[in-house]
Amino acid sequence: MVTLSAVYSLPATNDLMKGYLAFVEDVNANGEGILQIDLRGGTEIIPRNEQMNAFSRGIIDIYMGPAGYYQRQVPELTPLDAASVPADKLRAAGLHDAIDADIRERAGVAFLGAMGTGYAFQFYMIDAPTINDDGTIDMSGVKICGGSSYDPMYQALDIARVDVPAGDIYTALERGLVEGIGFTTIGISSGGWQDFLKYRIFPTWRQGNTILAANAEAFDGLTDEQRDYLMEMVQKHEMLAYDMAKALEAADTAALKEAGVTDVVLTGAGEAQITAAFQDTFWENVTETLGAEKAASYRAIVDAANGS
Repeated sequence: MVTLSAVYSLPATNDLMKGYLAFVEDVNANGEGILQIDLRGGTEIIPRNEQMNAFSRGIIDIYMGPAGYYQRQVPELTPLDAASVPADKLRAAGLHDAIDADIRERAGVAFLGAMGTGYAFQFYMIDAPTINDDGTIDMSGVKICGGSSYDPMYQALDIARVDVPAGDIYTALERGLVEGIGFTTIGISSGGWQDFLKYRIFPTWRQGNTILAANAEAFDGLTDEQRDYLMEMVQKHEMLAYDMAKALEAADTAALKEAGVTDVVLTGAGEAQITAAFQDTFWENVTETLGAEKAASYRAIVDAANGS
């Protein structure tokens, strides 16, 4: 029997943590004598900006959280953002294997699973957005929080990006440090952020990228039985996380409606503006980071998955 240590990078109360906690509980309940997970905690144990190094070096065995936090360190995680289908289709198309091979080489990290399918990202704002006569949205200079992986899109929209950890968003909104956020379609109400955010902007513009990853040496050191058991649980919970995300998305939408949040649905030129700001900049950025050949390889996999 082996026990693997794990950390997470999201606030424990965030809705996205429910899938991770269910995974750990299931692994431990059914893996007695085979494999157990010791969930050490979150950023209070290891600060967010140190977690990738910690499990890359084997200080921690498993990481649970957004890939977007570490895409500058491990850019091969980036193609997940362009996917729009459940994890089983991504795995079948070969995206998991491609990412796994590349991040093993770069960082000594094994890619286990994609826990972020089933929800998307969109903008939420405190004040009503400015809509131009042609239907596009004017976000020039607006202070919107978002991770570094958002940079290309934010720059395309002339947004002033502010990097705020999820656990500090409520305070940032309360103090007026930001005018809105780019965040998931779930988790707004659990953070209480609807106290400040009164406008939800459509369309959504990318899928989630929360992942399960492991120190490659620790993962490879498992017996066949242990590795097979762990991966069976990973694949099971990838899809349970998808179903959970859909349910949480519906619940969050209902909570925001009750709180008086107004949906601003961009169509025509406005919809195209948001979509292009992500898609047009996304693969350009991947090409600049990984090179044309590698970017084309990843895009072919993602496009095949999205079309399946």
